Amino acid sequence: MDSGRCHKMDPSEDTDRNVTPGLSEDEVADFLRACPDFFERHLALLSELVVPHSARGGAVSLLERQVGVLRDQLSIERSRLAALIDKAKENSRLQQRLQRCFERIARTRNMAELCDAVPRVLQAEFGLVAAVMQFTDHSAKDALPINALVSEDNESAALVMRRLAGKVCLLEAPLSKETADLLDPDSVAQAASCAVLPITARSDEPIGWIILVSRDPGHYRPDMDTVLLEGLAGLIGATCIRLEMS
Repeated sequence: MDSGRCHKMDPSEDTDRNVTPGLSEDEVADFLRACPDFFERHLALLSELVVPHSARGGAVSLLERQVGVLRDQLSIERSRLAALIDKAKENSRLQQRLQRCFERIARTRNMAELCDAVPRVLQAEFGLVAAVMQFTDHSAKDALPINALVSEDNESAALVMRRLAGKVCLLEAPLSKETADLLDPDSVAQAASCAVLPITARSDEPIGWIILVSRDPGHYRPDMDTVLLEGLAGLIGATCIRLEMS
């Protein structure tokens, strides 16, 4: 071998001789890499070579093995493509659901309607066990349904509020005790994961939250992307401003 160039064997040479003593497997491999046209000049050799096939427990020709490898690679790529298509379809359905939620929230005319519409549409669109809107800001209590107000001395509410400080949301699987204390017993019995989204209006401090409860432990995970949840919380907060909540 000279500077990576491949030399054709002189037909007059002894073709029956064995591989040069001392020639290592790495040297053979390097030669074949450097001479990709080697098998084109020795086509008959392809059908003579046999390669162990662990799955079949026997040996196959090099060509058959190459076809098998390519077939396996094609199967893997098809599986990846199918997974990407499924993910794209899932994202499309998610966007459609969110659009319907956003449109319903945008049409609300007062806080009472907002507190009724948001849980209903989210629960229906995403198959949630519950979606609960609660407010700790009592300055606009006359505009809110009584069941949407959380007592100012509720210890669980105070703890959730402290945990939300400086965060875009809380993701829990399973639910923490303080979050479970803010839900009704039936919802807690079915809950496996939840998201707690802060509701902020004109101030940067939360004036309440919405708790999204799922029976699927993998629905809300601490490592999941929260961009869509942040957008939902932002829209609810902007709607509160529009409805002069604070």
